[in-house]
Amino acid sequence: MEWADHGFLGGALSVGGSRSLLLAGQLSLASHAWLADHAVSGTVLLPGTVFVELALHSAATTGCTQVEELRLEAPLVVPARGGVRLQVIVDDSDDGSGRRSVSVFSRDDSATESAWTRHAVGILASPSAPAPAVPWPTDVWPPSDAAPVDVADLYERFAALDYEYGEAFTGLQGVWRRDGEVFAEVRLSDRLTAEAISFRLHPALLDAALQGWLAGDLVAVPEDTVLLPFAWQGIVLHATGADTLRVRIGRAGDSAVSLYAVDPAGAPVLSLDALVLRPLGRERLGLTAESAGGALYRVGWRRRAAVAGSVDQRWAVVGEDGTGSSEAAAPRWPVAPVALHADVDSLRAALDAGEELPTVVLADFRTTTGRRADGSRAVGASAGQGARGDGAAADGGSASAVRAGTVRTETRAGVDLLQRWLSDERFVAARLVVVTERAVATGPDEDVPDLDHAGLWGLLRSAQSEHPDRFVLVDVDADASSIAALPAALTGDAPQLAVRAGGILVPEIEPVRPEAGTEQADPEPGVVLDPEGTVLLTGATGTLGGLLARHLVTTHGVRRLLLISRSGPDAAHAGRLTGELTGLGADVTLAACDATDRAALAGVLGDIPAEHPLTAVVHVAGVLDDGAVQALTPERIDAVLRPKVDAALHLHELTAGLPLAAFVLFSGAAGILGRPGQANYAAANTFLDALAQHRRALGLPGVSLAWGLWEPASDMTGHLAEKDLRRMRRSGIAPMTVEEGLALFDRALDRAGNEPVLVPARLDLAALRREQAANGPGAVPVLLRALLPPAPLRRAAPTSAVGEASASAAPPQPDELRGQLAGKDAQARARQLLGLVRTHVAAVLALEERAAGVDPGRPFREVGFDSLTAVELRNRLGSATGLRLAPSLVFDHPTPLAVAEHLGDRLAAEGTADEGAAALSGLDALASALGGMGGDDVRRDIVRRRLEELLALVGGPTPGATGDGLADATVAERLDAASDDELFTLIEEQL
Repeated sequence: MEWADHGFLGGALSVGGSRSLLLAGQLSLASHAWLADHAVSGTVLLPGTVFVELALHSAATTGCTQVEELRLEAPLVVPARGGVRLQVIVDDSDDGSGRRSVSVFSRDDSATESAWTRHAVGILASPSAPAPAVPWPTDVWPPSDAAPVDVADLYERFAALDYEYGEAFTGLQGVWRRDGEVFAEVRLSDRLTAEAISFRLHPALLDAALQGWLAGDLVAVPEDTVLLPFAWQGIVLHATGADTLRVRIGRAGDSAVSLYAVDPAGAPVLSLDALVLRPLGRERLGLTAESAGGALYRVGWRRRAAVAGSVDQRWAVVGEDGTGSSEAAAPRWPVAPVALHADVDSLRAALDAGEELPTVVLADFRTTTGRRADGSRAVGASAGQGARGDGAAADGGSASAVRAGTVRTETRAGVDLLQRWLSDERFVAARLVVVTERAVATGPDEDVPDLDHAGLWGLLRSAQSEHPDRFVLVDVDADASSIAALPAALTGDAPQLAVRAGGILVPEIEPVRPEAGTEQADPEPGVVLDPEGTVLLTGATGTLGGLLARHLVTTHGVRRLLLISRSGPDAAHAGRLTGELTGLGADVTLAACDATDRAALAGVLGDIPAEHPLTAVVHVAGVLDDGAVQALTPERIDAVLRPKVDAALHLHELTAGLPLAAFVLFSGAAGILGRPGQANYAAANTFLDALAQHRRALGLPGVSLAWGLWEPASDMTGHLAEKDLRRMRRSGIAPMTVEEGLALFDRALDRAGNEPVLVPARLDLAALRREQAANGPGAVPVLLRALLPPAPLRRAAPTSAVGEASASAAPPQPDELRGQLAGKDAQARARQLLGLVRTHVAAVLALEERAAGVDPGRPFREVGFDSLTAVELRNRLGSATGLRLAPSLVFDHPTPLAVAEHLGDRLAAEGTADEGAAALSGLDALASALGGMGGDDVRRDIVRRRLEELLALVGGPTPGATGDGLADATVAERLDAASDDELFTLIEEQL
């Protein structure tokens, strides 16, 4: 083995004693974070220039001088997590010409040994011809007759074509164009220059050098495609280690360009005879991403060590009997003393009476206490303890009806708690920690016995998205060590936690990939539907229901369908759907039945013929009623929970004794990701997820599919406006085509035996990276953060850019913002803050003209702001400034100018407070210094003079004056006679 210091490859191994070589290495976003800056249509692709680099290194290793040709056969999708193993094979020359073939292979770290994919093949050669002449006069740069091209506009064009370049790949410094050719100067990112020496030519630099093809329109881009490198010809490297290039790009035939690069001194670096670009349909790129496992996810729970830090905080509990501080609470809570309050209102009353604000407030929703957060007896302590006040048991008091009523009651209690908490601005300085017990599962085999509070997890996740850093969600088990670990768990910054047997776990989304060696492990088979059995489908006449009904017939061989919906045969297009399914050979029964009515549902199930028994259930039905947490009412909660929760529980109970092959619940990613404005819907979804876990623990089939966004507008999503879809895209949710969605349904059924909860979704990781870069990690949904590599360092903006919002630069982060504002006059500060506000308003509304299109004096309501966009703007500005801003920000300050003025006032007040703290810190330092001075220290005279000046500044008597504080002696006399302790006392008196 011959080792080499290369950025991707670790060494070269002779194969079987021949001159053939095997070069091996690996890459990942953890080891090569800059690769995340190269995405196309939301998918991180290994740049074609990396394959060029691998070929050039292989050529140098084998004594060849050029890459005669290199053809790319398949794109390499870089996984968000885990790594990719690389192999480069250079075959021995067999014809005496010195030409050798080269091939590049990869496989995912989690794949099997047989799963290698060939990505590129080529020929290495050894001609000894000198470097070609530079094709332009190098003494003038740029060429005098070339017209400049705006680099920012060029990258805007790339973005419109779905090329998503991050900072590592935006190396163009200048671009100039003349007939049929483009000139460009490119520079390697500052954060990559140190590793340039480990490459022959850094792939990010070469990629940037080639980007000028778009400026000259040298290659046409067909509609609905992206152009990817396909074939390279005549690549010769003349010098290594470059970090700056001057290049000329010209046409080299249809869909091909040539390139010549020199260093700033005009010496050749690389020549390329031709690069052929081939169009690839965006839908094929999406399927490529899916084939890498990027569209089926699950929630994993990662163990987290207790974070070191102080737990000396003021604690309070709401949801306990009695009020006041009680040492007796210590057995139930691992902190003492702790203030006990029946509900939030009693806590507020205590604050009004002068009690100090607690730093941590625990809301106790554990079933073992039998109490809700409002202090009343919890009907959710067991399924048999139900309240009849809301009609939950209207069908005769069945267990499913009682449980459904309890779930709604507990969810309403959670909403009431949040609304009361958010209505008091004093609580901004405290954290509300909602504690449940076994209301969520931390593994596929774990039961969820507390279904009553499972909806709180979706509810709180949405509340966390709307109000970052205000709430923490913790689930514990009954182990005494778990509640004892609560203070240690809360010393970290994780907003969602579970504690099992004292161990701290945090959730994160992770892709579902084949397990290593599954071909030999005889995994549990996926769901197989009996063609002679009956499949029940709820919500069947809706958009998704109809798509799924056809898919069950055409793909899964289902021949007997029982389709139910509230409208049944009277629904629009119901007749056409029935006709289509019948034409496909299915026996279809379409019934009008509200699945929330248990008796009606039982009647429909009772009519299923014995010779075709029910063998599968697919529960699709659901409704939306979106709104911010503060806007939710009991009626809006019940309206969303009933179609999901009540119907699922009725189906669970009524089919418990049947030999079902599948029990599929259509949930939504809103419950797991915490979609803002969908707290009621999120609560319904996390209940379905918990029910699937519970069924698995009972030995019953069950899988909950927490779907992302389907592209076709359905009854549930047809109301979404363009701004709603843009908001979802920014949070990482991209729409799936029908084909993608149905393919994911099939994959989920295959995994149903192993995974009771799956997340089929198309995630736009590039959008998440942009949000993270622009607004910090807090802009990314909590459970998605693990899918992203650590954010790279952002290049500092030039001085000329400070003060006005830049269309292309990310807004400054809080510390940077304060540094930029420091020392500026009031007008300059106001101008910069207004620019910041306009930039974020434009981002929220996705204005094409960006900040320039935001009228500072136009009210927010006139430009389309609603409660959700108001929440998003508040959160963005809070992240940018580091201020805790009120939920009512845009209503209290209804224009961008008013918001900017408010930010200025808040920052000025904060600055004044900081200056006061600095002054007090200075006094502390003075006291320390005086303590070390001897009585004859000459510096005491200096201190005396400075103290006289200090007294004058704070309005105290000057030397020689008389008054209450210095009636008997002048300041000088008192200072002369004062001991160190008396000096300190004098300072305190005058302050």
